[in-house]
Amino acid sequence: MANQKRTPDINLNLNVRGLPQSATLAINELSNKLKQEGKKIYKLGLGQSPFPVPQPVVDELKVNAHQKDYLPVKGLMRLREAVAEYHCRVNGACHNAEDVLIGPGSKELMFLLQYVYYGDLVIPTPSWVSYAPQALIIGKQVRWLKTKPENNWVLTAEELESQCKSDPEKPRILIINYPSNPTGLTYQNGELKELARVAKKYKVILLSDEIYGELHHKGKHISISRYYPEGTIISSGLSKWCGAGGWRLGTFTFPTSMRWLLDAMAVMASETFTSTS
Repeated sequence: MANQKRTPDINLNLNVRGLPQSATLAINELSNKLKQEGKKIYKLGLGQSPFPVPQPVVDELKVNAHQKDYLPVKGLMRLREAVAEYHCRVNGACHNAEDVLIGPGSKELMFLLQYVYYGDLVIPTPSWVSYAPQALIIGKQVRWLKTKPENNWVLTAEELESQCKSDPEKPRILIINYPSNPTGLTYQNGELKELARVAKKYKVILLSDEIYGELHHKGKHISISRYYPEGTIISSGLSKWCGAGGWRLGTFTFPTSMRWLLDAMAVMASETFTSTS
């Protein structure tokens, strides 16, 4: 017994016990393995663009490859200015650079948002596979809102109002993702206006995941921030339109009135990923 090896006991946080790897990443790794084995694979999982990163972006990366210093926690100021200008020009949601937070992918920023905000997470279903697991890791309550085929799988204002009326004062974050992963569908202008009206009525914070916005089939993506600027956080990044998912660069753009939330996330960022190059 004296020579018996003693190893540490298995002690995992209850929130992660039994939690599987992200389904999209797991299937991507498996499909890549099968492809390397010479099998013909049709990928219908991970949202990875088959197109190359635009050459001007690649060229700029080469020019700045020597840059090696730590950047500000909230991100490079020139980049934050460019993101703010983009949303003003394209979405009609005008912000300044101080309203923008840069992170190593929008996925990490979503996790930090859920961590620092006190309130329920409301998710229309079907949805992207990582919203809910992030909430479960943190121990946050998830409220599911089932969408219907007759409504093209998009959330209606009536469905949101029904959920909010059950407890009008409860703090909530609603995630809307459009064009949608996994359905590919998007919201019409009138639908966005009605959702914004209800969200404003109940002071719901909207996390508008617009990572696929530049891939709208008709090039006519409309951000809901146009109709609820004071309560909408716009999430975007390079992963989809730019095809640079592996570069890990995501952006959150906040209304100025939510600087308290941005600052709280920046504190978390300073103690986790530090900064994004």
